[in-house]
Amino acid sequence: MMDSLSQIDQLIEAARRHLDGLLALRADMAGEPGPELEQEDDDEFVDSWTAAQRFNLPIDTVRWLARTKAMGVKERGKNRWLINVKALRRYLTRRSRPS
Repeated sequence: MMDSLSQIDQLIEAARRHLDGLLALRADMAGEPGPELEQEDDDEFVDSWTAAQRFNLPIDTVRWLARTKAMGVKERGKNRWLINVKALRRYLTRRSRPS
């Protein structure tokens, strides 16, 4: 039962993120100031698995962005990436805008 609730919570959170992105895109296209998005970026850096889950991206893509686009740093003494959440959000927002 708890596993099902957790899955539902994850789906709701993903839907909220997509809706926030659509609202921002619509406001940008209409030339209106966008609504203040509910920022869940309290953590400036999160591990790559958390970033992949939060942004619905493959983990390899998140690690590639960390390496090649300087969106992350290797955690000292460990072999894992810490991802800059704000930089990743900016990158994805820019890529989702029509030309």
